[in-house]
Amino acid sequence: MKDFGQEQIRKLMDEAPELRRELRRNQYLDRSELQQLQDAAFVKMVRHAYVNVPFYRKKYDEAGVDIESIRRASDAFRLPILEKEDLIEAFPHRSIADGYSLDDLTTAVTGGSSGTTVRVAYSDETMRKRVMTAYRIYDMMMGGYHSHHVQTYVYTGKYPLEGLLDGSFPLVHIWTLDPVEDARRKLLDSKPHMLTLYPSRLEDIRRGLTPQDVAELRENLVVINVKSEMSTQAQRDAWAEFFGVPVLDEYGSEEMAGTVAAQCPDKGYHIWEDIAVVEVVDEAGQPLPDGETGELVATCLYNWAMPMIRYRQGDIAALHPADHSCSCGRTLRQLKSFEGRRNSSFTLPSGRFLSSGYLLDVGYTRLMAYADALDSWSLVQRDPDLVVFECIPGPAMNDAVREAIQREVSELLFHETKVQVEFVDALRTTNRGKRNQIISLVP
Repeated sequence: MKDFGQEQIRKLMDEAPELRRELRRNQYLDRSELQQLQDAAFVKMVRHAYVNVPFYRKKYDEAGVDIESIRRASDAFRLPILEKEDLIEAFPHRSIADGYSLDDLTTAVTGGSSGTTVRVAYSDETMRKRVMTAYRIYDMMMGGYHSHHVQTYVYTGKYPLEGLLDGSFPLVHIWTLDPVEDARRKLLDSKPHMLTLYPSRLEDIRRGLTPQDVAELRENLVVINVKSEMSTQAQRDAWAEFFGVPVLDEYGSEEMAGTVAAQCPDKGYHIWEDIAVVEVVDEAGQPLPDGETGELVATCLYNWAMPMIRYRQGDIAALHPADHSCSCGRTLRQLKSFEGRRNSSFTLPSGRFLSSGYLLDVGYTRLMAYADALDSWSLVQRDPDLVVFECIPGPAMNDAVREAIQREVSELLFHETKVQVEFVDALRTTNRGKRNQIISLVP
């Protein structure tokens, strides 16, 4: 992703006051006002895509879609779902909207455990709004995000903006693949008010911190934002107790130009409905009733250069009813549950489905029970009837602990599959440094 140039930063600074006010206001709109705002943006994006993007025009015509019948966000079910394979095949000549040149756009590469690579393009206008929607998350999580606040960002690549021209809103980057001791030293030197990183990296760094290190971090630290990997509320609560600050989750993707939803300090998981439409659907792509678990599909409402409409994210989730309230006062709709990637779940020989959220709890509770014997772990389903608990052993590991873990994991998997415990020197990661703690190798 290319860096912001000085002209782009100046435009951002000019636009920021008004856009920040608008984004703050939208969180508290009356539900009917928020729905009208979302409906208008969704219809505008769908019609823009149909008129200006060859891929969508062909896809919708082949599906027999009457564009005039799309009058609100709830009409999304009439449109075919966008698959990752569609994006790969169409990029760039059939997926970039008329009036935009790829040479003038910012591109990002995303992929993940599937091994396929997707490229997404954004205009300068979209990138500026992306920055401001990120600032809104920080403002929510911190109870106020101010110009002097330092954010330390542990990630696979540098964010294109390291602060504004006047030095405000500074961002300090640490590489995900830095050795833990190097990351620890850089973290302490940065004195962050906000720490943003993968959950697995947080756990790695936590294990290397001394009580004195934690006390030093607490002098400034207000919140920890975990993202890009699955974590459970139990994990986040345990980290919050350790660090003495809230640990909150953010959900998004490059395809959605950044964020889709995030937790407030009251742990409500708010969907940014003014910039995205989120649906939970069945296997046929039809919306499920509130509270039912299904696949999450999403539409970005502000990437005009490369529209993303009803994109299958590959995640499992459920929605609260629209009128479900949060004590923080935000009227934005909320996720009821978020269970992670479908390709990070297990299906047992009986057909029983185990979500990544459940499996993360299986492993995390072992980590809590045998903290001195386990440094880290992952669960790998190698065959339908074989699950391996891969782990880096700690100093207290012995045969009795190994047998206990094997027995307990087998019980939690309902004795439907053989369980082995294997010691490894390092856990599996993707080429971007993400750790997949739940891995299914079953086709």
